[in-house]
Amino acid sequence: MVNRKLRWVFGIALFNLVVAGGLSGCDSVNSQEMAEQNTNKVIKPVKLVKIPDLNQQQVNPFIAKLDATERAILSFNVSGEIASAMPHMGQQIKKGELLASLDPTDYQLALDARQAEYDLARTQYLRAKALIEETLISKDQFDQNETNYKVAKALLEQAKTDLTYTKIRAPFDGVVSLTNAEAHQVVAAKQPVMKVLNNALMDVVFTVPVSYVSQYGVENISRSAVWVTMDFARDRKLEARFKEISTQPNIDTNSYTARVTVRRPDDLTLLSGMSGQVNIVAPDQTSLFTLPKSAWISRDASSGYVWKFSASQGVVNKTLVGLDENGFIQSGLQQGDLVVETGINGLKEGQKVKPWVEEDGI
Repeated sequence: MVNRKLRWVFGIALFNLVVAGGLSGCDSVNSQEMAEQNTNKVIKPVKLVKIPDLNQQQVNPFIAKLDATERAILSFNVSGEIASAMPHMGQQIKKGELLASLDPTDYQLALDARQAEYDLARTQYLRAKALIEETLISKDQFDQNETNYKVAKALLEQAKTDLTYTKIRAPFDGVVSLTNAEAHQVVAAKQPVMKVLNNALMDVVFTVPVSYVSQYGVENISRSAVWVTMDFARDRKLEARFKEISTQPNIDTNSYTARVTVRRPDDLTLLSGMSGQVNIVAPDQTSLFTLPKSAWISRDASSGYVWKFSASQGVVNKTLVGLDENGFIQSGLQQGDLVVETGINGLKEGQKVKPWVEEDGI
């Protein structure tokens, strides 16, 4: 009887031990599964880089300065007193516009005198011509009248010219850059009184490295698209036309001097000496872009693999990228694609990641 009770007690104890062991095993498995699930829920931050437009042409900038396409130093061809107010510096002028004039009194009087002399000489010449036909005067007398007439005519033309020389008119559309005289000032013939330049069409002068010319050639450069931006108005793009390039390089700078021409917008002041930038599209070249070493899963001379991030799904996918002989991207990626730049270690196909954002102050 006692033995039966002992066997029953031992049986119950053994059953409890088995049940406890089973429950303990289940807890261990559940803990492992939960740990794995928690690990999968952790989203790894990665640093991304955006791919630029690989079809956009490469633009090469060159420091430049404005220079007048046309410039002139104006003076009177005769002496006299300036009778009109001089234009102020910076004043816009139109071709043919009267800019300054001398007191014409003396030159008008001289013209009147020459006109009278001419009229008399002409009358005497016509009379002598009629008389010589009838042999009423000698050939010497006729020749003297003819000579006097021709001299009077020449002096009259000179007097007319001198009167016109009392006025200075604008030789082209442009601007007055400098004045050297004032109203009522007496000036000599050929004395400079003002400088004008054409700022409607302006040259932009810049230097091009010998290496750049050797790479692309003068003909290709001259056919390239080109525009100008000024330092004081960087947001304005001024279309330009290639004008010329020197055939001999500057030995000191190892560069060629080149010029392009721009037309001045009505709302923009452009003056000789202003600085800016000439932008030339490199002939038959696209944007050159490559990725840092940290972005490559693997790579050889012509291709490599990277992790491309899908913003809509938040996952990364392994992507094959084609390279040119210099290691620049040629295929496999497009403008706007996001590529993992830092943090590729341990990533798997389709793994969820999040873009790493630098905190303020770090």
